[in-house]
Amino acid sequence: MNGRKQKEGIIMFEQMLLPAFQTARSRYMDTMSGLEENQLSWKLAPGSNSIGFLIRHLAEVEYRFSQMFFQTPLPEDVTLATIGPVKDEGIYTELEPLLRFRDQAYQHLLHALQSLPEKDWDIPCEAPIGKLTPREALGRLTYHMGYHTGQIGLIRKYAGR
Repeated sequence: MNGRKQKEGIIMFEQMLLPAFQTARSRYMDTMSGLEENQLSWKLAPGSNSIGFLIRHLAEVEYRFSQMFFQTPLPEDVTLATIGPVKDEGIYTELEPLLRFRDQAYQHLLHALQSLPEKDWDIPCEAPIGKLTPREALGRLTYHMGYHTGQIGLIRKYAGR
């Protein structure tokens, strides 16, 4: 891709799509404000997901969407353990590594989004979750983040009592 086309793609993404995504992301980050390590194991009910699991899951999905829809492979050191029919085993209980993983996943996703040529945003991609264009996938990713952000907010509100 030549530099001009890449720059046009970045401008389109930054002006049209990034503001809505960043608004949803800011709500997620607000929900995590003041999060303490002991809260990572909080759940609403036995068998439900903990805050730590949900944070890890959201980051893993950002990596996965980068791979499936935004033409950016997973980093070699990243494993996806919270996607699919999995159970929260209570292993995501260390705050700093979890937040570092969350931030790395987001930076990876931003790079993937900014690198996608503008012409590719409306070309459908086959993925295990269905056939979506990258534009549609970003909408689904935004919804997914909002859904789990709500769960984290409810857990923090009610599980700590």
